[in-house]
Amino acid sequence: MKFSEQLQLYMSELGVSSRELAREAGISESALSRYRSGDRTPSSDEEKLHTLAEALVRTATVEEVPYTAEEIYRTFYEILGSGLTVPYETYLSNLHQLMEIMGIRSNELARELSFDPSYISRILAGKRRPAEIRGFNAQVVAMVCKKAEERSREDTLSTLLGIPLEILKNPQHREEALLSWLGSNSEKVATHPVRRFLQEFDGFDLDEYMKSAHLDDVKRPVPPPVSLPKRKVYIGHSAIMEAELDFIRLTALNRSSDPVFFYSDFPLTVASKDEEFLEKWIFGMATLIRRGLCLRIIHDVHRPMSEMLLALENYLPLYMTGQIESHYLNRHQGELFSHLLWVSGGLALMGEAVSGYPTEGMHTLTNHAAELRYAKKRAKRLLERSNPLVQIYRDAERMQILLDHRDLFQQGDRRILCSYLPVAMLSDEEMDRYLERAGLDAAHRKNMIRQVDRRKKFMTSLLQNYRIRLDIPDVTEEEFRKKPVSLTFADVGRDICVEYSYEEYRAHLERVKEFAENYENLKLVMIPVNALRNVNIQLIHGQAVILTKNRAPLICFVMRQPNLVRTFEEFAVSLAGEEWGTAATED
Repeated sequence: MKFSEQLQLYMSELGVSSRELAREAGISESALSRYRSGDRTPSSDEEKLHTLAEALVRTATVEEVPYTAEEIYRTFYEILGSGLTVPYETYLSNLHQLMEIMGIRSNELARELSFDPSYISRILAGKRRPAEIRGFNAQVVAMVCKKAEERSREDTLSTLLGIPLEILKNPQHREEALLSWLGSNSEKVATHPVRRFLQEFDGFDLDEYMKSAHLDDVKRPVPPPVSLPKRKVYIGHSAIMEAELDFIRLTALNRSSDPVFFYSDFPLTVASKDEEFLEKWIFGMATLIRRGLCLRIIHDVHRPMSEMLLALENYLPLYMTGQIESHYLNRHQGELFSHLLWVSGGLALMGEAVSGYPTEGMHTLTNHAAELRYAKKRAKRLLERSNPLVQIYRDAERMQILLDHRDLFQQGDRRILCSYLPVAMLSDEEMDRYLERAGLDAAHRKNMIRQVDRRKKFMTSLLQNYRIRLDIPDVTEEEFRKKPVSLTFADVGRDICVEYSYEEYRAHLERVKEFAENYENLKLVMIPVNALRNVNIQLIHGQAVILTKNRAPLICFVMRQPNLVRTFEEFAVSLAGEEWGTAATED
């Protein structure tokens, strides 16, 4: 039934006059007349439909009203429809994730759509719905497409929507795909790749991983060497995955202790969805680590950033062992072909495919002497042209970080997203008390306090010329009980964590606030508690991302590749809803 027909039916059954209904609903009689004739249909805005439904009940002249205002509203809403094929809560979740992935802030959305910021804020908070969801969606989609072009993030959009970049360049296909994505089931919606990577990084436990992969079983014998095939060819998607597993397995069984080299610019998304393959791949790589082999990996940073972060996520357990050298190449190796080159002491795997058609490629596994020499020379030349991608430092290598990155730590505005509070802002007496609780003797406590004091002096020196923003989680007592926050000395490279009470945590927080009040260039921002508990993220503007994990294991990742740095900065902006450069100067 049409809206006009249903409205006429209600007015007839309830004995409602046009004049009284228009007056009670706050609309003109001419507008109501157009609703009744079908010349005009009201929007599906909840507030307006509720008002009209309540007006019908209030102006009814029959002795017993057979409908409630809520029943009338539901009927109107079902007739008008919202243009959605999923519950509104699912749609809203999708909208939030789309904005996060594309780095779009709420005030930016309001400005581009010419809406009042408070109106957009209420929509995003679920406190009201757009007056016309179809029209609102069309505006959102147009804005996302515009921003993707302006910010050169079409590759991110391509990965998110699951359609090739070539198809994405067609405006009609792009808009249709985005509208479909917004109305898709929430289980299919992607999580921002930076968020997913950080959650994996934060929750990783090296001890558990080593036990599950038998890396801690040092007495476990390595199987005897096997006879390697001179040459084997693999064609097609499943065969290519088989080739990779064969290379890893045969390398693990070979006697050679030479480093193992990996380079590939093949897309990762297809293989990453095959859980059985991933399980075998990770176990095989863990076996290489157990063999004590050094893995030298050149990551392709010219692929979509979501794939780049997926590659880092896949290698994350191996990075934690400290047996990985991570590199990247500044120059893109070509747009026509995808290549793979894996080389170990006695084996090489070489593959290629036309770009965009990875499942049609061919891989060759060989230990032929001439081909092996050729592959090793190619690997050597690629390494000579590469730069460090992720530099990894364990707890005992804190001073090496300072030596390797002296320029980073002595200059530059920065932002630090904290999951644990900076220990440097405690008094010496408080630190001594916590260190004694951790079981350190007087001499070790004194030495540790000196190290922390040097850290504090360095920060105060930095604040003379540069701005620092600290994002500190505002943890409630209930949240603290569910996931306690520990006092940690990870910032000075020591694997010491002390469990403290919520009252002690709040006292520590007060020390941080007191410290911040003394420095104009230090901005302290209280943020809602996030899912991270063990990782602090330091962003040195335009130069580096530094991730410090405080336990299982204590480890520090330094990343200076420009695209990677920009992606982390964009993610941080999307979390806080403000531009990077202005954050440290606002009051």
